[in-house]
Amino acid sequence: MARIIDFLRRIGAQPWLLPLTALLLRSRTVRQSSAFVARELCGSSGCFRYELRQFPGHYVLVRHGTGDVVTLGEVFHTSDYSPPSEFEELFGERGPKQILDLGANVGYAGAYFSALWPDAGITAYEPDPGNAAVHEHLISVDSELSKWRLVRAAAGNATGETQFVAGGVALSRVAAIGDEPAEGERLITVPVADVLPEICAADLVKIDIEGGEWALLRDSRFAANPPRALVMEYHPEGCGEASASAAAQQLLEQAGMTVVDSGPHDHGVGTLWAWSRQ
Repeated sequence: MARIIDFLRRIGAQPWLLPLTALLLRSRTVRQSSAFVARELCGSSGCFRYELRQFPGHYVLVRHGTGDVVTLGEVFHTSDYSPPSEFEELFGERGPKQILDLGANVGYAGAYFSALWPDAGITAYEPDPGNAAVHEHLISVDSELSKWRLVRAAAGNATGETQFVAGGVALSRVAAIGDEPAEGERLITVPVADVLPEICAADLVKIDIEGGEWALLRDSRFAANPPRALVMEYHPEGCGEASASAAAQQLLEQAGMTVVDSGPHDHGVGTLWAWSRQ
């Protein structure tokens, strides 16, 4: 027995095992699992269409060798956007009617929400040109997504333009002072849309904008008229407080929302759900 335990420990210590296990788990989110693994291991270039195992007849597009694979796992394996049980009481079986997706990337959250609630209208905002191109292609090739539209702009609390670090896939972001693009990234100018009116009118808002969430939460219009429900990935960047989690919870509670923190991930980043008590 001691030899078996020692063997298992040595296998578990191999540096290749953890990423391979993660890849296999992520591949199980799609029906073409073998092709998914092969393309990822072989470094296949291009954008590939996969049918979701959890939602037959619904599809995603994946650029292998990029952060798309990680994000796919977050949405469809670890179910980062799985709604809490209170949602059925809040919306009924049909779910929210209007969903706003801020920081929409290549559309995985939108694909998840459209599969859960096929009658919902989805408005997505994504300023990164590469991500937006994949997102638009997903919408165009799936006739079931007629209620889903993409706006190529960053989400903000005022209309204008901003410097944006593009090419980072899920880590593309509005440029901060001194923000130097990494390899594969570039600095571009993108339009910014004032999304507060849409936030206030939405049934469900998803926010993942790499620190841009603080300007939205601190806008007086948010506190005066919050959305019915919200799921947000909070970030320490731009927070200005010791705890991004505590700051987000305080701002949402001041807007009259009930908050459930799903817990931190890495480097102070975490996910929370909130819904209006009004």
